[in-house]
This record gives sequence, structure tokens and C-alpha cells, in this order.
Amino acid sequence: MITNTAQTRNDAYLKILDTLPKKRQLVYQMINEKQPCTPQQICEKFYFKFNEIAPRFTELRESGYIIEAGKQTNSRSNHKNTSYKISTESERIDFINKKFVELRDKKDKLIDDKFKGVSSFTLDYIKKQVKKINIQIKNLDNGL
Repeated sequence: MITNTAQTRNDAYLKILDTLPKKRQLVYQMINEKQPCTPQQICEKFYFKFNEIAPRFTELRESGYIIEAGKQTNSRSNHKNTSYKISTESERIDFINKKFVELRDKKDKLIDDKFKGVSSFTLDYIKKQVKKINIQIKNLDNGL
């Protein structure tokens, strides 16, 4: 018998799966199978290199698709590593709303600085940062 929480998670999973790039899809599926898990555990179970998997965890976390689920001891180093699980749709929406506010505030501060008579070098830097934030905000909208 599937619980409401599991059904909701599975529905959200199927809804967003096609919107993710292929490598991220694969890592998302592996996390879904083994959750909660660490990047190291995915590497060990599915025979991937750490530098192939860890960046996908970061991308999924920064997009709100996965969230922290606690700490687990790494079998190799005996250090604690953060484990992750698939976020529910409401957890992802909360993440996106919070991240949007943070990015908007950061962008507003940069634009305020732009009008304070800064050097051309600083102005170029501000423009690049604003462009980067706009892309991050756009990426938050994808998958909803």
C-alpha cells in the first residue's frame, strides 16, 4: 500500500523528470532509489566517480529538487556527510520562494550600488552579477 506522502513524492518525481538534463535525471533517479543518501553512497552503489555525481547533487539541491535529510558517517573517512532526499512539491515551492527573495534582494543591492558612482570595472562586475542572478531566478521557475 502506498501512503499519501509516497504517492505525492512519486507524482512530483514523474512531473519533473522530463524537465531535467539527462545526467541530473540519472542522479535524481538514483537518489530516489536510495534516499536518504550521500553523493559518496551513490558513487559506491552505482560505480560512478565522485566528481561526476557531487556536482549533480549541488545542482539538484540549488534547484530545490533535493533537501538535506541528516548526516551519515562516511565509510571511508569516518567523517559525517550530509545525506539528501527528494523534496516534496511543497518543500520545493517553499525553497523556490525563499531563494527568489534572496536573489531579488541581492540583485536590488547590486543595482543600488550601480548608481553610486562606481568605477567602470565595478560597473561591469555589477552588470555580470545581475545577469547571473537573472539566470538563477529564471532557472528557479523551470520545472514548476
